[in-house]
Amino acid sequence: MTQSEVYRNVSIPSGMEQTSDRPERLLRRISAWFMLFFLFQGQLGATWDREWHAYIGRDWFWTPPHILIYSCVTGAGLITLGVVLADTVRYWRGRPGVDSTSTISAFYFFHGPLGFIVTGFGALLSLVAAPLDNYWHQLYGIDIALWAPFHMMGITGAFIGTLGMTYVFSAEAVIARQQQKIGRRFLGLTALEWGALMSLAGLLNLTLIGFLQFPLVPVGVLRIPTYMLPAVACGALCLLGAVRLTAKPGAALLIVLLLFIYTLATEIFVPWAIRTAAAQQNLLYRIPGRIPSFRWSDALLPLAFILSALIIDGIAWMRQRRGKALNGQIRGTWLLGLLVAIPEIVIMPIIINWNLNLAQAFLDGPGSVIPLDMKLFAALLAVPVVLVIGIFGAIWGADFGDIWRFNSR
Repeated sequence: MTQSEVYRNVSIPSGMEQTSDRPERLLRRISAWFMLFFLFQGQLGATWDREWHAYIGRDWFWTPPHILIYSCVTGAGLITLGVVLADTVRYWRGRPGVDSTSTISAFYFFHGPLGFIVTGFGALLSLVAAPLDNYWHQLYGIDIALWAPFHMMGITGAFIGTLGMTYVFSAEAVIARQQQKIGRRFLGLTALEWGALMSLAGLLNLTLIGFLQFPLVPVGVLRIPTYMLPAVACGALCLLGAVRLTAKPGAALLIVLLLFIYTLATEIFVPWAIRTAAAQQNLLYRIPGRIPSFRWSDALLPLAFILSALIIDGIAWMRQRRGKALNGQIRGTWLLGLLVAIPEIVIMPIIINWNLNLAQAFLDGPGSVIPLDMKLFAALLAVPVVLVIGIFGAIWGADFGDIWRFNSR
């Protein structure tokens, strides 16, 4: 997709045409807020399901967290399908607000907003993964590994769908600016921009759901975790993308704040939900005496991104004060990726292990002793890879952020 196609920024006439597309604006924006609700519901269900597998197991498909997840997927999928079908009819009838500047073509006939189509494909992928995942469990029994193939299929669908949600809100925010119908602001942001930031925080939260279930790379007595790779990449993408989307310093810090609210609320709800469901259904815990409870280490995971957010916001603030743009080709984006990755490499193990002994995060057992040469080898092996991933995350965040800032489709 060329830059001219993606960054399409066509002014919309005022007066009669501006008011006549009101039904289309209402259709998309009401649908977007309902889909955002389903996003929260699905991510809550995903965390609940992860803990349910760990504490209770998986006796059948229709567990409470599965009901929460797949009702979310079904609801979001039906909304996207409804909007695309309605916009297809409105497009071919030439209704205001539904044309080539605000929709894309799918399969040559269907027309709809890019974000709704992307979210719809994500929901479809997650829905198709459900029966396949159930069949996998029937063949191989209970597993709690994130890397089961159809778990990954469902997670990929959720990631695509959440990314589509950002497109939905950002495109509507672009159209609102073009029509000069901004409405009220809170902390300098419109409701639609807040919706986009909530979607981005949800995208980052999706990465944290499977945070410590990523594979470990064994090197002698060391076990080098790979959870930093998706966390650093998605962190840079979301934080930098938020600043580019809103063109306002402080947006990255708001992402961390929203993410903290998500994780805190989830960590309060999920242990209580598991205990309540287990008591009501007379279920036994997989490990007797191991009962779920609130964990600060999980609730405080968003703090791993706070220094990175401050760096991004600080650089954006300095550029703005000098009258420089926050969008477009900016030299040194790769360097920004390095800067935001370094604090995450340091802070994440501290939060997980509740101590300042970073090396302890990579040991097989608490009594192991790491020779200095092995520490250096592990650092030379792991840290450069994480930094490179951070660079790519920043580049993706800059590019996606510019698309979200100007794309009206």
